[in-house]
Amino acid sequence: MAGHVFCRDLCLERGEPHQGTGDAPQRVLMLAWPRGKWRTPRWESVDMSPALAASIHEAAQSGLHVALVDRVGESESLPQLTALPESVSADFSSEADLIAAIDAYAAGEVFAGTFDPRTTIIVCTDSRRDACCARYGFSTYKALAATADREKFNIVQATHIGGCRFAASLVVMPQRQRYGRMTAGQAPAFLEALSRGQIFLPAYKGRTDEPEPLQVAELAALQWAADNDAPASVRLSHGGLPDTPQDGDEFVLSAELGANRLSIRLRARTFHVQGNCGVVAKGGGGDQIRWCLDQMSVAS
Repeated sequence: MAGHVFCRDLCLERGEPHQGTGDAPQRVLMLAWPRGKWRTPRWESVDMSPALAASIHEAAQSGLHVALVDRVGESESLPQLTALPESVSADFSSEADLIAAIDAYAAGEVFAGTFDPRTTIIVCTDSRRDACCARYGFSTYKALAATADREKFNIVQATHIGGCRFAASLVVMPQRQRYGRMTAGQAPAFLEALSRGQIFLPAYKGRTDEPEPLQVAELAALQWAADNDAPASVRLSHGGLPDTPQDGDEFVLSAELGANRLSIRLRARTFHVQGNCGVVAKGGGGDQIRWCLDQMSVAS
């Protein structure tokens, strides 16, 4: 891949933060499918029948995140279908039964299966979608799979989950946590944090379903708490979220962590965003306003 320009590398050079991009899917359906047969879009993958492809496509159109998943170098087979956050897995005797289960789950009905109490870590390694996910995602996946306690964690590699420029991209379920810029070297510390029920701050992208500035501010407060041995429960207060920010705009919040009170100032900055390597290769992309930590201090 000589001469290839990686979108992750450009994103780092531009200084664009991964903090504030933490939205994770509410519901995920994982379908076991060999990685070598993945294609983009995923419902056009090799050996997928038209009926199954249509079912996956319709489920995705309904807002459900359908991920094709695989493992490498393991004798244990993956369940054919897994629903998250319910953590229910099942195999099916026929494709018709599999399709019926997918259709029912997309409509809100969970299929019968076996409950898996483990935390599931979904790692994007989708080389068909982006070279960064192949380069950074696969090495991170292998490190996690080699390090993880299989009694606690279910590690899978998956098709595109978003955030290519922040590869390696991960989603942790059922906690609905999203992580970015994970590296293979961080795997032990990441798994240790999850084992303790904690967030792995270096790669955490922010609390899902919260606006970007609140994600960024909470993360800054959590990092301050970790650095100062303070309570990690954060309560934010502000005078109202900014509307249509412009470059250079400021947003000030207060954060309470036990008896500690912080003043957090964010600043809106413009970044040139190229979301994946394909966009880079075509010279595409566009400017985007991102909220960044500007200053934080202990309030008197």
